[in-house]
Amino acid sequence: MKIIDVSLDISNETISFPGDPKVEVKRVFDITKGDIATVSKLSLSSHTATHVDAPAHFIKGGLTVDKIPLEHLMGKVKVFEVPKEDRITRSFLEKKHIEREKAIFFKTKNSQYLNSSKFYEKYTSLSLDAAEYLIEKGVKVVGIDYLSIEEFGSEDYSVHKSLLSSGIIIIEGLSLLNVSEGEYEFIALPLRVKGCDGAPARVVLIER
Repeated sequence: MKIIDVSLDISNETISFPGDPKVEVKRVFDITKGDIATVSKLSLSSHTATHVDAPAHFIKGGLTVDKIPLEHLMGKVKVFEVPKEDRITRSFLEKKHIEREKAIFFKTKNSQYLNSSKFYEKYTSLSLDAAEYLIEKGVKVVGIDYLSIEEFGSEDYSVHKSLLSSGIIIIEGLSLLNVSEGEYEFIALPLRVKGCDGAPARVVLIER
């Protein structure tokens, strides 16, 4: 069994989606300076680094991150490699074998951007018709290797709304650069932040 950590580091250098709070990790007590213990203060967005979007992110009355059943956040997953395009489309997905999959993660050109301090606006995103296709196929979890699954500059956030209103959980910021296309098991555990719209998560793939 091989366990692959596909989570991003959280640090003061972690990139944030434009407009979101920046990450600040500040040491407030330090044993190297005579304090009895080391303690740090964390200030960050609920959508920092590798994170889970709960339905409440865009859906009024939707499940908050602490209410997502844990069985939805683990199980079988297929990782699909996407050619160097700006959109994942329905026509692309129709060429794949998708039949009642629990989860699908998309490895795209985005993976090479994740560890950069610069935010790339032209990342690969999911199109609305692709989102609708995944809903039709009964997929429960969709993940992508950048900070948003939605096209940058969207004004209606139709992809998020379509997926989340259908009960599909979104995982963003997956570090898939060294992951090959194929079938795995996954575990994605967001912080249990009461009443929150999302939370950073530790996500792993398991290859047996």
